[in-house]
Amino acid sequence: MSRRLRARRAVRKPQGSNSSVPEGSVVATQAHSAVDETQSIAPFKLRLPAQVSFLLNRQTLIAGIVLLVAASAIFVWRIKAHSQRTLEEERARLENLNLIAFEKKVRAAIASKQIEFWQGHQNARAVARFKESYFVATDGGLVQLDSSGRLLKHYSVLDGLPESDLLSLTSFDAKLFIGTRAAGLVSFDGERFESYRWLDRAPQSINALFADSGRLLIGTAAGGLLEFDGRQFRELKVGADRQRISGIIYLAKEGTRLFVGTFAEGLWVEEGARWSHFTMADGLPSNRVVGAAGDARNLYVASDYGLASASYSDFPAEPRQPAGKLFRLVAVLPSLATIARFGENILLAKDNGESFAVRVDQDKDRLPQLILLGGSRPAAVAGYRLVVLERELWALSTDGIRRSGLDAGDGKVNPSSLLAMDQSGLQGEQAHAVAGAPGNYLTNNLISALAVDTRGRLWAGGFRNGIDVLGPEGKRLAHLESDSLREINSLIEDQKTKTMLAATSQGLLTFDLDLRATERLTTGEGLLSNSVMQVAQADAGTEVESTTRNGGAHDHSSLVFATGKGLTIGVRGKLHSLTTVQGLPSNSLYTVLVQGRNLYAGTLSGLALIQDGRVVRVFKDTNSNLTTNWVTALCVVGSRLFVGTYGGGVFELTAAGEFVAYVADTGRAVVNPNAMWSDGARLYVGTLDGALMFDLHSQKWKHVVAELPSRAVLSVSGDDQYVYFGTTSGIARIERSYWDQPE
Repeated sequence: MSRRLRARRAVRKPQGSNSSVPEGSVVATQAHSAVDETQSIAPFKLRLPAQVSFLLNRQTLIAGIVLLVAASAIFVWRIKAHSQRTLEEERARLENLNLIAFEKKVRAAIASKQIEFWQGHQNARAVARFKESYFVATDGGLVQLDSSGRLLKHYSVLDGLPESDLLSLTSFDAKLFIGTRAAGLVSFDGERFESYRWLDRAPQSINALFADSGRLLIGTAAGGLLEFDGRQFRELKVGADRQRISGIIYLAKEGTRLFVGTFAEGLWVEEGARWSHFTMADGLPSNRVVGAAGDARNLYVASDYGLASASYSDFPAEPRQPAGKLFRLVAVLPSLATIARFGENILLAKDNGESFAVRVDQDKDRLPQLILLGGSRPAAVAGYRLVVLERELWALSTDGIRRSGLDAGDGKVNPSSLLAMDQSGLQGEQAHAVAGAPGNYLTNNLISALAVDTRGRLWAGGFRNGIDVLGPEGKRLAHLESDSLREINSLIEDQKTKTMLAATSQGLLTFDLDLRATERLTTGEGLLSNSVMQVAQADAGTEVESTTRNGGAHDHSSLVFATGKGLTIGVRGKLHSLTTVQGLPSNSLYTVLVQGRNLYAGTLSGLALIQDGRVVRVFKDTNSNLTTNWVTALCVVGSRLFVGTYGGGVFELTAAGEFVAYVADTGRAVVNPNAMWSDGARLYVGTLDGALMFDLHSQKWKHVVAELPSRAVLSVSGDDQYVYFGTTSGIARIERSYWDQPE
């Protein structure tokens, strides 16, 4: 009989017995029997060598560690998946409620004395009253004025603003709210700035803000119409299909009606939670609505093409498109930019400040008439806008702000005197302070070209207003502007003659050290086009210099011109050209650079290498590692040649003729023309999203944003001590030693 059978019989309960064996005793007996059985076969166990046992234990340990790591990874993945699922559920919940997830950030000031901003702040876009002061939004930051219009303080990025290009203002919830060009919404409590970032949308510009009955309405270019109650944001959508309102440029309210003007979708009107939509199909002159105002009977809608009116009694009772055209054309006024109701007067003005008043006939069947207002206005202004603030009429433009000082009172004001703002209100030094103190600030903040001359003066060229020449501390020493000197594409000093060369849309202009224009080259002198994007000097020994020397001319440097119709080489009287006929990849040139006997031309369709007056090689995405053909900027540092592209980032062309791409470090950046410069230690690159800085020693890239007044960097230059960044909001002057500080 086997041992196992005997063990089972030993623990079996006898039949007919009244005694019971506790269940625990049975288990214990079975366990004891199992132990005995194990002990009885122990002498037959296989004994492994110590080395094998060690290996098995080690493998077991490794397997355990692997299992632990796998379990940890699964655990982390489940947590991440749960968090992602929770976030998606929360976003879905917010979306159902039209709520918008956002983050708020306190903006710290930049205390470094190594950074200075040189900005003008006369280009006024909006004005608001906050804490006993007037605040003005400009393209050069936020300006604070006292009640008389005297300048109290100028706020910039150095004070905590996320950018200096400001578009809209209003006071809400004991704070001043600011709409920016590219940095979203900002609030200011009088001491510090806070920025709001919406997590599900890029707002682009915030063109309009309006405080209404406990809510802040925010009109964005691409993020819709938003509502903020001080705690959370919600998007206001219209119609049964919850349509987003896009391209908002105007917000206002009269009585119970909210008016929303858009860039290309006409006018939306909200009343009692009902929305109505009006476009050119309803009689508007254009779908770009710049404003709306009403009197007791009529609504007047201003578009960029003219003025239309409609009687309130004709408005549809239901939110549907009315039968026929609701609006009647009052007047065709191209470039109409603003409309405002001041007392009983309806006023409107063009972008250049030419202003009108609406005269309503007692016969309601007759169209209103426009009266041209004879009040004086600044010359050569743009961006003109009328604003009624605290029973006063304000005019905002690129020339600063003016206010009438006329109280509307009972509304019976003579329209012909309404816009004679230089006769009352801000005058003398006060007007200068509001207008940006001419002589101390930039004429225009959009800086497309920079160059430092032999005397250490900074030449700053703009797209609209010529050239400002600035002293060492940023004070404007002179302003150069004429019909042929407005749109400045690049600036370079001729090292031989110590003259400044200005490439413009009207040819090349030359200025001596006394700031006098001495020469102008145009198509009449042999240029292929008056639109000169950039000019470069030829070194001795190049084909250009040799040609000039052979011709016996030594008074001028040999020059290379990048124009809109090809490449021009030489000096006055000795100019010759290259186009696609001679092998250029495109006739649209953006940049040129001379390196020894090599001449490089950056075009819309690739980079051309020219030697001895001939195109010897073309680099494109089809025959090289240059992934973007649009070449906008070139810079040589020693023997290294760097190439900037529009939307492809930065490349380096090696001596072997191969391109090295830096896309992994710079991204597919848009490098602006005339926006690459090097001090020998670093390469500085201006893009539409800040500046890129490349340390030539460590070979590391850095993205520069916080130190700039605007993300759009259009030009870069420098000298032995400073680097200058020209942006759409002025100039940042940064000491070169600033970059030597540890991160």
